[in-house]
Amino acid sequence: MNEELYTPQEVADILRIKKSTVYEMIKRGEFQCKKIGRQFRIGKADLDTYLNKKQDNNSSKEEGKTTEEGSANTQSAFGQVSSSVKRRTVPADYDGLEELDVMKGKNIIICGQDILLEALCNHLAARLTETSIFRSYKGSYNGLYDLYQDKVDVATVHLWDGDTGEYNKEYVRRMLPGTLYRRIHLVCRTQGFYVRKDNPKEIKGFADLTREDVSMVNREKGSGTRILLDEHLRSLAINKAQINGYNREVTSHLACAGAVARGSADVSLGIERVSKEMAGLAFIPIQSESYDLVVKEEAYRTFWFQSIMEILNSREFQTEVEHMSGYDRTDMGKILE
Repeated sequence: MNEELYTPQEVADILRIKKSTVYEMIKRGEFQCKKIGRQFRIGKADLDTYLNKKQDNNSSKEEGKTTEEGSANTQSAFGQVSSSVKRRTVPADYDGLEELDVMKGKNIIICGQDILLEALCNHLAARLTETSIFRSYKGSYNGLYDLYQDKVDVATVHLWDGDTGEYNKEYVRRMLPGTLYRRIHLVCRTQGFYVRKDNPKEIKGFADLTREDVSMVNREKGSGTRILLDEHLRSLAINKAQINGYNREVTSHLACAGAVARGSADVSLGIERVSKEMAGLAFIPIQSESYDLVVKEEAYRTFWFQSIMEILNSREFQTEVEHMSGYDRTDMGKILE
């Protein structure tokens, strides 16, 4: 079985420290870092060992001396990646890298944060050995904007419209004006509340977020989960200013779940899969969401994107997704529009 791996930024989010501090910890030997291609990863077992040791050795006062919430992009790696695979990370504030212009026609940038995309990139890189596969870890709204601006080749979205009750269709149409595009279904996921085990605050719905004894941690603007929250608050006429922790932002489901598990927040929103990977959490489902892939028509007709379609419809990839908890792969690869 492949070991679950974290990026340095994701570890920084969990520990609530700077990413540079994580690199210093690697140099000091506090983490046994694995090098995958040109990127570093830290194993879940090593991180768990560190957290357990910290809990045993530090007082609660010392644990309070953390520096900051992680604010850059985060991503869990899926499995082992061959060092020969040409994959790189595009920063969250990416606005056009000169080196990519030089490599035009020989690189692909896929935008999105889900671990499923790591598996997809692995399969794609294995097929397109002369192509560099890049990842940009922006959320759905910002990813669509970058697709419109030709900064990425593929965007992934889970954007709920509170007026229509639909996912993605209206957002894609309005954010890609005058553009021919294709929207392809990836998976369905369940969004809900992360709460501590046994739900001690008895949180049941969005109205509970306004209680004085409840604090939350929120996702960043532009993420599909943040838009889901804001749309529900709008439809229920709930004042955001009444929510303790609404402006406290982190940039991944894992960071949200970690904050609740540590007790630094009572509740957060995220996908079900992450709640199953972290001890001490319970999950209260809210709704099923459609996680889709969006590409411009001219890119859809290219060889490399047809390779993506072949991967999505392959038994090998779908079997791999079946073993990743929290996903419904029904209709994976179906062209929606």
